[in-house]
Amino acid sequence: MKKILIAVDDGPTAEKVATNGFQLGKQLNAEIALLTVVDTTILFTDGDTTPGELADMIKNDYKKSQLALIKKVFKNHKVGTFVEKGKPFEVILNVAEEWGADLIVLGTHGRTGLPHLLMGSVAEKVIRHSTKPTFIIPTKP
Repeated sequence: MKKILIAVDDGPTAEKVATNGFQLGKQLNAEIALLTVVDTTILFTDGDTTPGELADMIKNDYKKSQLALIKKVFKNHKVGTFVEKGKPFEVILNVAEEWGADLIVLGTHGRTGLPHLLMGSVAEKVIRHSTKPTFIIPTKP
C-alpha cells in the first residue's frame, strides 16, 4: 500500500476517521491524502445565492476545516488534500482512481431504518462500486 485516501465529512466524526486512517498510513509507510466532498445533491438556496455559489462557499469552509484537522491529527506529516464538489460516493471513487490510491479509508455513521433510507450510505455505495480495497471506520457512538 503506497497511497491511502482518507475521506472525511465536516462532522464531529472526521477526527476519528482521520486519526485511524493516519495510524494505518504510518504503519504502512504510505502517502496520505485527505478528501472532503461538498454534497451538491442536497444544496438548497434562498434565491439570493445560486447552488454553485453556495457550493463554493462551503468548499472554502471545508478547506479551513481540513487545515485545522491536519494540524491536530497529522501535525508535521505531509498530507495531500482534496476538497471537491459532487455526489460524495462518486467523487470519492473518482479521486481515488485519479490520484492512484491503493486504499480508501472512510467512516460510517451506522444509520439504519428510515434515516438510512432517507440519507443513504456513502460508505455502502463506495464499497459496492469500488475496485480498490476499502477500510471502514465505524463512528457510531
